[in-house]
Amino acid sequence: MKNTLGKLLLLSAGLCAAGAAAQEAWPSKPIRLLVPLAAGGATDQAARLMAAALSEVLGQQVVAENVTGAAGAIALQRLAGAEPDGYTLAATANSLHTVAPHTSRLPYDAVRDFSMIGSYAAFQYVLVVGAQSPIASVADLLARARQSPGLVTYGSSGVGTGNHLAGALLGQMSGTEFNAIPYRGGSPAMVDVLAGRTDFMFDVLGGAMPLIQGGKAKPLGTSGSQRAASLPQVPAIAETVPGYDAGGWFALIGPAGLPEEIVGKLNDALNRIQQDSAYRKQLAAMGYSVLPGSPDDLSQRVAAESRKWADVVGKLPCSSVPARCAPDSASK
Repeated sequence: MKNTLGKLLLLSAGLCAAGAAAQEAWPSKPIRLLVPLAAGGATDQAARLMAAALSEVLGQQVVAENVTGAAGAIALQRLAGAEPDGYTLAATANSLHTVAPHTSRLPYDAVRDFSMIGSYAAFQYVLVVGAQSPIASVADLLARARQSPGLVTYGSSGVGTGNHLAGALLGQMSGTEFNAIPYRGGSPAMVDVLAGRTDFMFDVLGGAMPLIQGGKAKPLGTSGSQRAASLPQVPAIAETVPGYDAGGWFALIGPAGLPEEIVGKLNDALNRIQQDSAYRKQLAAMGYSVLPGSPDDLSQRVAAESRKWADVVGKLPCSSVPARCAPDSASK
């Protein structure tokens, strides 16, 4: 009996040790990284750069997979239902967690259904007009809008997108009225701006740089609280409209319930790659900058920006954001 009991205790101890070893061995196989938007776009480019760098640090391949549809909601719904074992993650953008909950009916909770791991890149928008536009500055743009309320137009990638709300925020903070024109993506919106059919738009700085450098687009202001390092000669919009800030960021997230040990290891890896000069240079070439920090930093950023954009969206007419004004949304 004693021998049998002893063998059972040894077996139990062995199993516990094996379980602990399995946890310490994470990651022991490739990691799937869901990218909520189409290949080739800003989110995809930054995600693939991060995935390659993360693969080297973790010693396991991080495989990026584009899962498109419903403005990113399909990918995040899939992540929300994934096993929280650290082998299914997602590269996400700020608007999917701080804007989308206020403009769309989501099949998940944009905060509670995910584990916030850390951010890995930040970006500014740049307000651009066509090269032949008579509008010469942000102050000039605002003056024209005040003279002709609702007649100055701006394009966006669609209702509720980051560049749509960047324009809405500018109008609200400056007391001006713009006519927002939603497009099916940033490219067709930019085509009309360059042709002079639309007065202006906000574009991700990295995406607009080739057009600016080629003399096809004229930059009037950048959206961060300070001037962008890649366009130091262009004023920040905040120099004309104090307090204006409409930048964005990308982050790594997992399903809710991801073990703290895995979150910590991933966050450490993200911060390590952002210290690498090669990674910084590659980000800068895309028009981005690093944004290291802890999981708590990311959670606090999401909460603060969600409150900010909820206020902006709440001031928009129902015709601009129909989902907000739906009958069953009245209490939200």
